[in-house]
Amino acid sequence: MSYRFGEWELDPELYELRRAGQPAKVEPRVFDLLHFLVRNAGRVVSRDEIVAEIWDGRIVSEATISTCLKAARQAVGDDGRNQRFIKTVHGRGFRFVGAISSGDLASAIAPPIQAAAAAGPEALGGDAAPSDAKAAAAPSTSGRPTLAVLPFDNLSAEVDEYFADGLTEDIITNLARFRELQVIARTASFQFKGRPTGHAQIAAELGANYAVEGSVRRAGGRVRITAQLIDAASGVHLWADHYDREMEDIFAVQDEVTRTIAATLGVKLQDAALTRSLKKSPAELDAYDCVLHARRYTSLLSTEMHAEARDLLEKAVALDQNSAEAHALLANVYLAEHRFDANPRPDPIGRALKMAQTATRLDPQDAYAHCWLAIVHFFRGENDKFEVEAQRALALNPNDPETLADIGHYLAFMGEFERGTELSKRAQQLNPLHPGWYNFSFARYHYDQREYDKVLADIERVSLPEFYWTWLMKAAAQGQLGRDEAGASLAQIYALKPGFSARAELQKWNAAPKDLEHILEGLRKAGLDE
Repeated sequence: MSYRFGEWELDPELYELRRAGQPAKVEPRVFDLLHFLVRNAGRVVSRDEIVAEIWDGRIVSEATISTCLKAARQAVGDDGRNQRFIKTVHGRGFRFVGAISSGDLASAIAPPIQAAAAAGPEALGGDAAPSDAKAAAAPSTSGRPTLAVLPFDNLSAEVDEYFADGLTEDIITNLARFRELQVIARTASFQFKGRPTGHAQIAAELGANYAVEGSVRRAGGRVRITAQLIDAASGVHLWADHYDREMEDIFAVQDEVTRTIAATLGVKLQDAALTRSLKKSPAELDAYDCVLHARRYTSLLSTEMHAEARDLLEKAVALDQNSAEAHALLANVYLAEHRFDANPRPDPIGRALKMAQTATRLDPQDAYAHCWLAIVHFFRGENDKFEVEAQRALALNPNDPETLADIGHYLAFMGEFERGTELSKRAQQLNPLHPGWYNFSFARYHYDQREYDKVLADIERVSLPEFYWTWLMKAAAQGQLGRDEAGASLAQIYALKPGFSARAELQKWNAAPKDLEHILEGLRKAGLDE
């Protein structure tokens, strides 16, 4: 799929930027940056996101980033003053503001998610819904995204048809593991193989809100797989990417790409659903909307947002007593009353255990439910039960970055540092735009390794200044390094959590005895007086 804006055309397939049909000279990294900004048109992307995408998260200087952005602007005729396409949003990042159209669409895209929410089936022009109303299936009204994965096109004679079909089937299987999605079965979506059918017709026939389409092309010893996520009713492209791999083991390539696409789509669909849900008034919220709204708390860990999340989830459970997802997330929120002393009520662990057990009973295949039952066991000091439920969760969905990060987080807190960081690395790879708390397991690992400077770098990436564990780890690491600012970090813990007891806190978080004493040692060097 190529993207057109103004007199320019960006063609990821040919890796080419063209002006009025003529190729323009552009460096590969600059092309990648333009492609990333265009794919996220209408959304502010931060410098951290750009570094994660273009430099794979490696440490680069501000000057390097600025130079690449300047070159991207120059490539499309922009500059610092004339920001026709790439706009600077001071203090936040950058936004592609040009109207985009593709070779596959007649209508403009700007911005993608908002346009998808506003557009109707008529946005596709000639692609009308089938006239036989009896044959059409109504799109899901549950609020939960319904997704159809269409057979991937084989664009090269060198790749057998079975590979493209197998890739499609594996993506369907892996997406079906995600609790927030309803995925159309293979037998239904494969009816569209080879049919030049519009997305509006697919939406009507399958009852799908979204469609995934893609292609496979082989050249020499490499294979390129492209995938796009499309709002089925409007035809707006919400996300697109490509994956280039060596063909040394084609089935390993298929597995790797399938996992990555499935995880990315799971995150993107959740974001799209939340964007739509946030436009509803409180009276319009159904159980699924309540769950979507409440999930914002799990990223920010705000005490104020915790109270709102708890109210929303209790409403969700009342509206839908069979929602495993609502019960599992309520276990998370109830447990926060114990973990973080957030808006506490009596017996938070008991209430959390009940919710998690109910969730796993309602849906034994829900990975998130087993994940939170594992975490409740963790805070009950039942490490063997934690391990059992954690392994069940990972087996049920090894591609959900949130489940991987949660289990990795608690393994690290339990003293299983290497196992924890391995899961956290996988989570970050599957969700490059992950919340900061994904980095806590690395801080715990580096502290155990006595690499205290790295602990401080990890904590900066956590970026939760209102969370007292941020300052606990910072004070301990600074104390071990003999830094003057260690005392100020220690004081910040007490400012956020009056009556704080370091030993009691570490015991509550199930720290292994050796690890507990090691952290206390750092805090004493920071000035802790037990």
